[in-house]
Amino acid sequence: MPRPVLALLFIGVLGPLFSTESTAPWRELILERTERADTDNALARWRSYYPAFQSEDHELADNLSTFSSPLSAAPTGPRIRDWLVTVETALGQTTLSKDDRLQFPRIHGPETPFPDHQPLRQLAVARVIAMKAAWADTRRDDAVALALENLNFSRELLRSQEGLIPLLSASGIWQISLDSVYWLARQPELTATQAVTLQTALLNDQRLAADSLTRAFRGEFTFFTHLVLERLPKTRDPEMLLSSIGSLGMAPVEPPLEIERHLSVAAHDILNINATLQASAEDVRGWITAFQNTSRHPRGLSETHTYPRLLTFAREIPALLRYATQDAPPTPEQIAAANAELATVENPVGKLFLIITTSQWEPLSLSIFRREAQRSALTGLLAWRRLGKPAPWTELIAAGLLAEPPADPFSTDPLLYKLHPPAIWSVGTNGTDDGGAGDGENTGQPADLSWPLPWSRSTR
Repeated sequence: MPRPVLALLFIGVLGPLFSTESTAPWRELILERTERADTDNALARWRSYYPAFQSEDHELADNLSTFSSPLSAAPTGPRIRDWLVTVETALGQTTLSKDDRLQFPRIHGPETPFPDHQPLRQLAVARVIAMKAAWADTRRDDAVALALENLNFSRELLRSQEGLIPLLSASGIWQISLDSVYWLARQPELTATQAVTLQTALLNDQRLAADSLTRAFRGEFTFFTHLVLERLPKTRDPEMLLSSIGSLGMAPVEPPLEIERHLSVAAHDILNINATLQASAEDVRGWITAFQNTSRHPRGLSETHTYPRLLTFAREIPALLRYATQDAPPTPEQIAAANAELATVENPVGKLFLIITTSQWEPLSLSIFRREAQRSALTGLLAWRRLGKPAPWTELIAAGLLAEPPADPFSTDPLLYKLHPPAIWSVGTNGTDDGGAGDGENTGQPADLSWPLPWSRSTR
């Protein structure tokens, strides 16, 4: 039995799950999917254009992403300009019409590849570079249109994801799109009319982060937890079940060697799939409810909603959990203790499965709401551009440029700001105002997420 694999899963995945609250049956969380014909799926049309976004100039290809930085200048030089000419047709063919939708290949387990996301990231980067070049060439409305297309593309991309890994990839593309709007907001030549257009698109996405998380959590439950459980062998042999859990149902089970000490075959069922799915659904539903109630990150939900039940389960099967996750050979005493738990604890292998395989919901939520913080901040920066000067939220609301102060998804208060020099910031993942220092890149784990706005007499 591959116990080291289980140990790695246990160390890396012990995270959110469970609530003691009763919920609807787990089947209500299943994410329904109707397969789209290629004619109704824009991805089928786009895939033939993917190669165009990968430059044959390897040095240039390695540096293309640097041009998408919100602080980088418009591209200059013949190499990048010549490359833009080569992608012009592909950019024109990879836009979304009003009725276009994206549907990715169905997730069929942990081994599912996600081949579309990296080319789509390259598409977003290419569009940002084209936007900056258009701006430098004084084709300002064309530049704004390219930024809007990236926002439109990112919106549909986020709404199409059915699991955690693809959502993280899609959120990185959303980040590129938001950075392009931030770049435009920093340009002194941006007109009030252009600012209105960009701000309106961002205001319409107020629920995008929370709704995308809801869909991804349901997708993870549907295509990971549910699917993996269904692939586990129907047996009362704990060694067969533990081997299958160790590979997440992706490999043939590995029975222990004859010379190895091992657990006894149980006299009753030790894996109740229905009860395990219901427990998982209760956890997922708690997070979804939080996302539906507010567009803010549900700080601390792991501690109040998830860990208590996980720890309760761990206390019910300490010997079995130790047996499944330790690298050292088990002692006869450990074998006896684990066998006793298998004989007396209800659904012991299901509880072990959930402890080991539950996804890390909290870091994912944090990552997506970091992008939401930028979206919210950009609505304020663009309101400043419309007004012609940095101003307090109250003044922007009185002028009809905002309906309410931009929300901070990491606080119950609005985003913070200062007028001299102008900047807007979020308290960030630690929930504490650390002064808003930062240059706007917000890479890594900054104390605050900050978006300063260059302003001079010529831009007032």
